[in-house]
Amino acid sequence: MLDRDGVMGVLERIDANLDDEVRLCLIGSGATILLGQPARGTEDLDAWARASRFREEALRRAVRSAGLDYDPRGEFPNTPYFQIVHPGIVQVPGYDPDTGRWMGQDEEVVWRGERLVVTVPPPEVIVASKLVRGDDRDLEDCLWLMAARGVDAVAVARAVRGLPRPARDKAEDNLDILNLLKGP
Repeated sequence: MLDRDGVMGVLERIDANLDDEVRLCLIGSGATILLGQPARGTEDLDAWARASRFREEALRRAVRSAGLDYDPRGEFPNTPYFQIVHPGIVQVPGYDPDTGRWMGQDEEVVWRGERLVVTVPPPEVIVASKLVRGDDRDLEDCLWLMAARGVDAVAVARAVRGLPRPARDKAEDNLDILNLLKGP
C-alpha cells in the first residue's frame, strides 16, 4: 500500500525518469491522498486519460523505473501499480477536452516536479466519481473530501448529473446514502 509519503516518493521517481513534459490528472484514492486525506493508503494510482498528457511508452518506462507495474490488464498485481483510466467501469463527470476544465472549473495542481505535473479534478467531481462504485471506503473518502474541502451536496449532485447513465443512477442512489451518513 502507498501512503502519502509513498505516493510522493513514486511521483519523484517517475519525474526523475522522464525525458519530456508529462501532465497526469489523478482520480480516486491517489487524488484524495494528495489532497491531504490522513491515514489513507492505496494500491494504485489512477490517471484519467482524457485530462492527462503523456507519451505512452515514455510514461510506461518512467513508471516501471519507479518500481510500479504499468497499466496491468486482467489480474492485478500484488504490488502497487499505475493505471491509465478511460471511460468505462470508472466514470468521471464534467471534463471538457476543448477547454481543459472540469464543469467550468480549473483542475488543481497537487504536485510538480521537473517534468511531471500532477493535477486533480475539483473535489465534487472526485466525489461523484467515487459514488459510482460507492463501496464503504469510497463513501469514507467522499465524507472526508466534502468536509475537508467544504463541498456541499448541491455541488456533488450537479457533478453526479454529469455522469452518463447507468453510472448516474448508481451514483444518485449512493448520494442518498452519503447524505444519510453525513447527517444534517
